[in-house]
Amino acid sequence: MTNTNPSTTDQYGPIDPESVSVPSDLSSDGTKLVYLYLQVSGESTLEELNRSLEIKTISLLPILNTLQSKELVDRHDEYYLPTAG
Repeated sequence: MTNTNPSTTDQYGPIDPESVSVPSDLSSDGTKLVYLYLQVSGESTLEELNRSLEIKTISLLPILNTLQSKELVDRHDEYYLPTAG
């Protein structure tokens, strides 16, 4: 029997790094870096972003808020996930 419900990977998840492009309205280098990281990794917690990108939490929070307001990233519980483009 086939599941007809769309899976989470249809909406979120890692994509081929070769196919990632940065939206033109992202101007900050930090915002671009976090966006690209989430596009390639598929999901990450704030702690994982902090550790992997070596960006302090106080700097990550406004970046993630910007990405969420532009509907480029969603948050589910403690995970940040890239939205389907």
